[in-house]
Parts: sequence; C-alpha cells; structure tokens
Amino acid sequence: MAVSIKDVAARAGVSTATVSHVLNQTRNTKPATRQRVLEAVAELGYSQNLSARNLAVGRSSLLGLILSDIRNPFFPEITSAFQDQALLHHMEALVLNTNYDTQRTLDSVKRLVGLQVPGVAVVTSQVDPSISEMLQERKIAAVYLDLGRVDRYIANITVQYEQGIAEALEHLASLGHRRIGFLGGPAHLPSSDRRKQAFLDTARQLGLEPCGPVTSDFTVKGGYYACSKLLSSFRPTAIFGGNDLTAIGALHCAFDRGLRVPEQLSVVGFDDITFAEYTQPALTTVLIPRQDIGRTAFQALWHMISSGDGEGREYPVATRLIVRQSTAPAPQP
Repeated sequence: MAVSIKDVAARAGVSTATVSHVLNQTRNTKPATRQRVLEAVAELGYSQNLSARNLAVGRSSLLGLILSDIRNPFFPEITSAFQDQALLHHMEALVLNTNYDTQRTLDSVKRLVGLQVPGVAVVTSQVDPSISEMLQERKIAAVYLDLGRVDRYIANITVQYEQGIAEALEHLASLGHRRIGFLGGPAHLPSSDRRKQAFLDTARQLGLEPCGPVTSDFTVKGGYYACSKLLSSFRPTAIFGGNDLTAIGALHCAFDRGLRVPEQLSVVGFDDITFAEYTQPALTTVLIPRQDIGRTAFQALWHMISSGDGEGREYPVATRLIVRQSTAPAPQP
C-alpha cells in the first residue's frame, strides 16, 4: 500500500499539519522536529503529492523553460543548468521546444499559463510582444534572452555579442587577415542581426574588407551552402560563422573545395558548442557561457518570485574568444 502523510506523522510522532509544513516549507519548525520528519520520510519512502503541495504553498512548483531548438547543441547546457538550479530549490522544469515557430511559442506560453506556473524562462531568439504582455498581466515572472527591456515580472539576459566579435576580428587582423567573409543567421532573428551588425561595425573600425555577409540558417548544411556561395563571389582569407554549426559547415565546404584550413583559409565560429573542440582542425570560436545563462535564468525567476515585488533586472553575460587550430596567419598573395 502507498505510504500516506499520516504514516509519516505517526512514525515521526507529530501531526500531519507539521509534516505538511516541513515538506512545503510553509512554516518554521524546530530543527529536531524537522529532522524527525525527514528521517520518517526517508525510512518509509514517502512520495509527496505535488498537487496537494501546490495547494498548500499557493502556487505550482513547476517552472517553464522555452527553447528555440532542442536539437541545437547550444541548448542542452542551458537546460541542464536550469534544471539543476530548479531541483536545488525543490522545483521542477518543464522544457518546451518551439522550433523557431512564433505560433508554437505562443501555444507553449498558454500551456504554461494553464498550469499556473509562477515563472517562465523564454530562451528564444524572437518573442512576440503579446507573450511578454500575457505573462506580465498575469503576474507570472518571466526572463528573456536579449528582449531589450526590463519591467515588473520581466527580466532580461543580454549576451554581449559585440565583445566576442570584436575580439575575434582583432585576432584575425593581428594575423594579417584583411578580407574576411561573414556567414550570418536568419534575417528575422534579432540575435542574428546583432552579430552581423557587430561584425560590420568592427570590421569598419579595424579597416578590414568585409566579404558578404551571406545569410544562412544557423545549421551545418546552411553553413556549407552559404560558404559555397561566398567563395564563389569573393576570395576571403578568413571566414567568420555566425554560430559554430555554420562554421562547421564552412570547414566541410573548404575541404570539398581543396582549401586547407588554416593554411589557406582561417575559420572562426561563435558559441563554443561541445563539438567545436573536436572538429578537424579544432575550431577557434567565441565562447557564450551557456551554463551561466541557465543558472542566471533560474536566479532571475527566483528573485522575482521570492522578492514579492516582481521587479526584473538586467543580467549581462560576457563572451570571450577561444583560440584553437582553425586560424593562422593570412596566406601571402
């Protein structure tokens, strides 16, 4: 038979109300009493009814985590770090994948609203204004990635793309590269546009000659075809991929064209996904600390939920260049 809260109370020698307060953290309890209850829970193998817990504390213990593309290696570390933080705070994370679909994102948010979650992390590249308005009206804490604004129940994580792109271009310039191609991401994504603009602005400041940019879709296949298009129109000595998957596609394209990397063509990526270290040659790239994003996303929600005032904050995330084997001095004419 299933162990009940009454069984736990009897084993610990306390009331069922005391057991409930200990498990739900709804009232301070003497340390000795709390210890007896927890020991009884462990001995009996008691599993708490989450629905009853939610009623006791007045809110769900479930948080939402909305991602753009769960297949993209960029997201697993964010997910893992967010879930770890949730568990440490006796909460669970429901992960929803949008596949860059605006309607699917909206449907995911509506589902989470129906589940009465206290907070949602929206780690996608594009957010319809109706989504942030819906969550804010319902006083559901939400943290976004590069949303661009902070308000009550709205926190924002800002990735410093410009910093990393500047470091990468300065690195290439120091190796003598002047003609540098850029393979960007989808034009409708704000993060993609910021990366492209940072590339163009920094290239101009350094007196470089940007080739392209050519739009891709942030996939390996897209990077391959974008690189092929770029090399058919220009003769760059280096290529900067808007993300690592794009850069990996460029490495394959260069191989198929008989271009040796890095002797004849240097390649740089962005994100520093796990695979970047194991390409051949190992990919020079810009690191985005994804575990930091996952932890920060949870902490932003926890602050708004536990503070009582729901005031959001801005959370900057720094980037930095990781130099590996795919960059070398520019070939001589």
